[in-house]
Amino acid sequence: MSPKDRFSWLILTFGGSGAAPKAPGTFGSLAAICVAGILWGAGVRELWLMPALAALIALLHLGVGDRIEAVFGEEDPGAVVSDEACGQWIALAVPIASDVPFGYTLAIGFGLFRLFDITKWLGVGRLEKIPGKWGVLLDDVLAGLYAGLVLFALDAGGVLALLPSFSSS
Repeated sequence: MSPKDRFSWLILTFGGSGAAPKAPGTFGSLAAICVAGILWGAGVRELWLMPALAALIALLHLGVGDRIEAVFGEEDPGAVVSDEACGQWIALAVPIASDVPFGYTLAIGFGLFRLFDITKWLGVGRLEKIPGKWGVLLDDVLAGLYAGLVLFALDAGGVLALLPSFSSS
């Protein structure tokens, strides 16, 4: 593999997380969750963080996305999970008003994103049919938007506030 193909592979597999033998999309989403959790744990908690990460990986995906077929030999292989990372961070871009532990936000955001990504509901599957790098990316962007909207609705409706707290009094 040429250096350009190796670089493209690293971006498209989101650091290799898409190379998992089973459920590569889930592993790509989990890798994005881990990045978010690590940054949150390190004190990086600005509202712009998740949208910025989503925009960055989307731009990288689009920058090397023309190489998908050259590197993988097919148009939308399971190993390409940069789109999952983008969608996952979009799902987490919703500011949560309640004082819910971030771990809950990560877990619920992960579950909702995977639900919309796997089921392809509400037009998500249609976007996947767009050829090339755009189709690979846009279905996950929409799945992330739907997951973020549901997460926001759960918070606004007070559902997240019902979750148990782990703080010691």
